[in-house]
Amino acid sequence: MSKEKNGFTVIEVSLVLALAGLIFLMVFVALPSLRRSQRDTSRREAAMELVSEIKNFQQNNGRGNLPGYADTIPASGLSITASSTGADTSWAGFYRDFLGANYVDPDGERYNLLILSCGTTIPDASCAEKNSTLNKIYTAAFPNGYRMYIVLGSTCYGDKAVATSNQRMVSVLYRLEGAGVYCSNT
Repeated sequence: MSKEKNGFTVIEVSLVLALAGLIFLMVFVALPSLRRSQRDTSRREAAMELVSEIKNFQQNNGRGNLPGYADTIPASGLSITASSTGADTSWAGFYRDFLGANYVDPDGERYNLLILSCGTTIPDASCAEKNSTLNKIYTAAFPNGYRMYIVLGSTCYGDKAVATSNQRMVSVLYRLEGAGVYCSNT
């Protein structure tokens, strides 16, 4: 009479543990990348929302003009934060009235705006090549001050703002956490 042994061998248990460990490792490695991707998707949506609000301003309040059409834009750019004050037609007024308190990065920080002029009327010339402040977006590390760059007189060409003859066009650029720069335009 032979005795039957019930149970698993050491090899079977080792294989199951190794597979479970491999699955755990794959999830552990993929999860941060997935979260970063979700935050960057939210940032792209915020840039598109900004473009939409600029168009809304142009259609309803500015008679085709951009917000801040009377603002003077220095070469280093006009910085707008949540605490900036200004008239309804200024960029600060636009931030207050159109973007409001909910214009927040997924990290919980309020977005800042930096308004720049492309600085050239040569169509298709890269604005970053002409403006050293804008060029920093391509070399700076994330989070780059949670700053949305608004480039007046430009349109997007991939991740770059390029000059256009239509001075009512703007590009909105944002440095992503994953890699690269996102560009959206009116």
